[in-house]
Amino acid sequence: MPPRQRAAMLGDSRAKALDRAALPGRSVADETHRLLYLVEHDLRGLSPAQLASLHRALGEAVRRETRRGGRIRYLQRIDVPAELRCLCLFEAAGPEVVRRVNDIAQFPLARVVTVHSSVPAG
Repeated sequence: MPPRQRAAMLGDSRAKALDRAALPGRSVADETHRLLYLVEHDLRGLSPAQLASLHRALGEAVRRETRRGGRIRYLQRIDVPAELRCLCLFEAAGPEVVRRVNDIAQFPLARVVTVHSSVPAG
C-alpha cells in the first residue's frame, strides 16, 4: 500500500510505525511484490488468556520470520467478539508465509484470502 494511502487510513504516526517494522532499510514503496492477506481465526473455545497468548505468539512468529528474511508484516487485528472470530491483516510475499506464521503460533485459522484495500475518495 502506498505510504500516503496508508497514512490516510491509519494516521501518520501509525503508518510510520508500520513502515519501521518493514525489512531493514526498505520502505513500503520498495516492496512491490507484497499482497494483502486477511486471515480469519475461529475463537470458539478460547479463553481471554489463551487468546492473548496466541496473539503474542503470532507477533513473535512474524518477528522471527522477518529476521530470517521472510517478507511479511502483521498490519492489523480486528476482533469480532459477537461472532467469536478475529480478522488479521498481513502484508506478505505470498499466502504460504502467512499460513506458516499462523501455524508456528498454533493459532487456529479458518481461512486465508487475498484482499485489496483502498481509501474512499472524499
